[in-house]
Amino acid sequence: MSKITYQTLISQEVAEFCDLIGGFFGKIERDLCKDLEKGKKLNDLKKSYQIKYGINARQFNSIHIILKGKIASRKECYKSQIKQTELKIKGLQKIIDSEKKKLAKLPLSCGRNQKSIRSKLRFTIHQKQRKLAILKDRLVTLKKKKPSMIFGGKKLWYAQFNLKENGYSSHQEWLKDWQKCRSSQFTLVGSKDEKNGNQNCQLLANGTLKIRVPSCYESIFGKYYLIENVKFSYGQSDVNYALNNQQALTFRFVKKDEKWYVFCSFDLPETPTISCNKNGMLGIDLNPNIIGWSYVDHDGNLKAKGQIKINVRDKNTNQTKAIIGDAVKKLVKLAYQYECPISVENLDFERKKATMKEEGVKYSRMLSNFAYSCFLDMLNSCAFKHGIEVIKVNPAFSSLMGLTKFMRLYGLSSDTAAGLVLARRALRKKEGIPTSYARLVQVDSSRHVWSFWNALSKKLKGVKRHSFFNSVSNREVEVKLLDELHSDRFNGKSQDTFITRRDSLSRVVNNSVRLTQKW
Repeated sequence: MSKITYQTLISQEVAEFCDLIGGFFGKIERDLCKDLEKGKKLNDLKKSYQIKYGINARQFNSIHIILKGKIASRKECYKSQIKQTELKIKGLQKIIDSEKKKLAKLPLSCGRNQKSIRSKLRFTIHQKQRKLAILKDRLVTLKKKKPSMIFGGKKLWYAQFNLKENGYSSHQEWLKDWQKCRSSQFTLVGSKDEKNGNQNCQLLANGTLKIRVPSCYESIFGKYYLIENVKFSYGQSDVNYALNNQQALTFRFVKKDEKWYVFCSFDLPETPTISCNKNGMLGIDLNPNIIGWSYVDHDGNLKAKGQIKINVRDKNTNQTKAIIGDAVKKLVKLAYQYECPISVENLDFERKKATMKEEGVKYSRMLSNFAYSCFLDMLNSCAFKHGIEVIKVNPAFSSLMGLTKFMRLYGLSSDTAAGLVLARRALRKKEGIPTSYARLVQVDSSRHVWSFWNALSKKLKGVKRHSFFNSVSNREVEVKLLDELHSDRFNGKSQDTFITRRDSLSRVVNNSVRLTQKW
């Protein structure tokens, strides 16, 4: 089952009630966190909290579930922080070793230019080593301390120590914002065995939201508090379906820009899967500026291809989501049309982002702007709604395979060629090295075919795509030109034609020899 959430703006007449309940639930949550850290038992706390704060069991469960989620999230973030630091250390050490090798290759007796190069390399190594020492100290500190939680946000908490720099004239002004931030949300968790999917917050048929008021505030608001005209502009039909089928509905109230919103979360209805491998596969290759797709039949033969241009550079979060959402809809529509699964790369962007500062500004901007995880989440959600299966495959050598095997064969771009490889890989089709490239690597039939691709990748490392195509075409055309030249001499062709073809052959062979020596 997959969860979905819809939101809507509610009347601002309820701001007083929501502010009060948000602060009340926030206080209980922080006290519960302290008591759990002290090792107190949950069942004992549940009974005492109901008496102390005047809440029912379901309201306590809602607070505990949200707190439990925050604690688990903090632990995962802490583990990720340690992993990121370790990856940064590993990547930085690799760059330092590379720079040291460059320095060692420089001759001891050199001119002014080489002395300048040596000086720059030494300075770079020194700065990298300083940064490496800082990261190692940070890693030791992270592993020693326990993850802590700051209700209200770490950034706002530290703002009190630099009031003027953060736009505050006094500590009281900061404190007001701090308290407002910690009272800006509360959640009422639902259950399938309760009426309308939630005991404490029920959405009625007429669009009224009926909230059970904690007993300590009944004298102010009564037993129930009603919020009228709650309509979801997007997803109202799904909400009605969940209500009619006794699904659990969880309501989360959030204050943003002095306005209160309500979020309704529930399980998506199960959609029968319509995609099947017998109908082929849609392969997708993701790039920061364009998405290439290729559709193949069950045997792995190309049937259709295309590109979807995207531009998320210098876009805010909402704009990025809108752009990616439009691209996802087009891709799922194609898969729905062909009734086939979707094959995507299983990339580890966390590892890449850990070392992106050392890769240059252009590469860093590309990884920062391209929201791969956002794309994958949207694709999974949209595909689930339409009964389309999403298959993740290892992207190893997909670009190289597309470049060498399919790009010229089908007249594809690099991204559509890579998408073709991913689609064939999801169908478990093997990609052997073409005979025209086998001469570049040592072939050993006892090893996995990817070992050949790895060797070929090393051979072609540093060669630009244009030069690569020239070299490949040279090797393929060389034999053809020899045959034509031989036939011209015996078929009575003119001397000018013979000389032209001879010069062409000479250029091809010379270029081929030069690139072979480079490899």
